[in-house]
Amino acid sequence: MINNYKYFLVLSEELNISNAAKRLFISHQCLSKYLKGLEQRYDVSFFERKPKFVLTAAGKIMLDTLRQIELSEQNLENQLSDLKEDRTGTIHLGITEGRYPILVPKLLKEFHSLYPKVELTIHRTTSPQMQKMVLNHSLDLFLSGVSNLASQQLKYETILNEHMYLVISDNLLKQYFPNDFPACKETFAKGADLRLFQHVPFVLNEKNFNSRILLDRHLSECGISLNCINELTQPDIHHLLCAEDYAASFCLTMYLSGVNQLNQSKKYSYLNVFPIANFTSVNPLALIYNKNKIFPAYTQDLKNIIKRFCSPIAHFSHELQGNI
Repeated sequence: MINNYKYFLVLSEELNISNAAKRLFISHQCLSKYLKGLEQRYDVSFFERKPKFVLTAAGKIMLDTLRQIELSEQNLENQLSDLKEDRTGTIHLGITEGRYPILVPKLLKEFHSLYPKVELTIHRTTSPQMQKMVLNHSLDLFLSGVSNLASQQLKYETILNEHMYLVISDNLLKQYFPNDFPACKETFAKGADLRLFQHVPFVLNEKNFNSRILLDRHLSECGISLNCINELTQPDIHHLLCAEDYAASFCLTMYLSGVNQLNQSKKYSYLNVFPIANFTSVNPLALIYNKNKIFPAYTQDLKNIIKRFCSPIAHFSHELQGNI
């Protein structure tokens, strides 16, 4: 049964023999023969063929079993790698698109200097997709918020409790608070009451993202309705739109560096970053992985590097929050 078990895993992901065969670099005939032999051996059907190609109850049992075998094999390899003096291997790390440019360039450089024979492969995608990838063992760990974790098989280590901030340009403050500018900046630096910003245009994240979930919860609790004129998922575009005086927006702790870079460039309107009054929720940013996964020592070193990179971000966040 164990021979070529990855054929079954890929087939269960693709639910299409032709597509699975392409991924496996084998012929359609070879994969069909493998599946026929497997079903004859156990005298059950692992897939329904019509009206759709889907796993049967027996197929789901086989899939769960083979996933456990795959994890055991990976754990074996990881433990054996610690016994090798050459320290070779591969880590598959997941990260969202917005956080990628903040962490990955310096992460790749430092990790490679420590482990030149360990390949660090970065996967950029959404948090829900990364959860699936960890559970099917195609991803070792990923960096994300934890508010939407959907499986008890996932374990996480919080590395940063992110706060939410209001981002608005000087020009928009002048436009919407003409009688109070610039004195209002000192007031908002102690905590911006979003009830005062309901007439200001905003660009917000999409509703299924962690930052938007936190924001909407706060708005609902306070009975506040903001004037959302656009919804976008890329934090850097949010910042640019703010700098172009298009709208105000919001920012989680890790993305504050992008706001600072725009201000330092002096090409755009100055962006103010204000803590939000009475906003008590945080976004726990964590390294998330399969709770049964055994990692080699170099993966723990990777986690430590990521935590160290996030330490000054947390320090800056505490300084801003201290103004409230």
